[in-house]
Amino acid sequence: MPKTIKEISTEIGVSITTVRLIINGQAEKYRISQKTQKLVEDYVATHGYVLHHAARSLKLERTDTVGFVVPDLANPFFARFMAAMERHCRSQGLVLLSASTNDDPELETRTIDNFLSRGVDGLIIAPCRMPAHKQLFAKKSKVAVVLVDRDYPQNRYPTVSSDNVGSSRALTRQMIADVGGPVDFFCAYTTLPSIRDRINGFSEASLESGITDWERYVHSAMEDCATSGRHLMRELIETRGNRPRAIMTSSLLVLEGAIQELKSVTGNIPNDLFIGTFDDHAMLDFLPNRIYSVVQDEDRLASLAFESVQAQMKGAVAEPLRMTIPCQIVRRN
Repeated sequence: MPKTIKEISTEIGVSITTVRLIINGQAEKYRISQKTQKLVEDYVATHGYVLHHAARSLKLERTDTVGFVVPDLANPFFARFMAAMERHCRSQGLVLLSASTNDDPELETRTIDNFLSRGVDGLIIAPCRMPAHKQLFAKKSKVAVVLVDRDYPQNRYPTVSSDNVGSSRALTRQMIADVGGPVDFFCAYTTLPSIRDRINGFSEASLESGITDWERYVHSAMEDCATSGRHLMRELIETRGNRPRAIMTSSLLVLEGAIQELKSVTGNIPNDLFIGTFDDHAMLDFLPNRIYSVVQDEDRLASLAFESVQAQMKGAVAEPLRMTIPCQIVRRN
């Protein structure tokens, strides 16, 4: 079992300071004898060495931890984002602590307070509401903070997000060109900046194509879940008396529900249904339809978020920069 500096000092009979200097590579600077260096190095080679993080944290006033606060870690986008963030943290000797908020503002507040009370050095947050800076961050003003995915209007912290307007505009253009007419857009949680941006992109592309009544093709629900997708599809079919020719969805969960409802009503998934969705999953390969999916670059998003939080941890001043990452559109069938 690895030993602490104190245990090494006690067992080989040299001071704690001497052991620490040798382990930190400062033996020559402080003229520690070759004999003592070898004694410590041989002991460490045999038994190993473990850093006493609690003591180190107290001395350096840092914990080498970063908190990652997102709505749902089961969401494929956030799961991939977290995996990329963990790789970055691990490469720099940092520990990533993760938590889900279920898009609950009160739970988000408690989660952030909990991380702050544990002394995290940085916070990476996908907020479910406008960040309440005074309430959330006054307890530790030096904590590094980066906001991701949700670009709420604020003027204190850097934000890293995907180009939701541009990707939605491109996706809508492509689908209108294929269908030769309007596309129905199923959206959930429209109060989020990312969803509002996707609606803005949809409206721009629709207007470009002469669809001035684009708002009638936007169907919204409160929750981002399969149930919302089922409800929107059912409501659309009941109102029009027939199924849509083409649908776009703001998430894979909404798409899942919409397809389930369509299958229950028609008995199958029509091959001629054009589908567009935000985010991507390999299961889409099993659908026979023409599908366009917007793929977000989680690796790039995580890289920029990590660079920003690490710079703040090293003393840089947080600035309200807005970093937007392009998306890729993948076509199937």
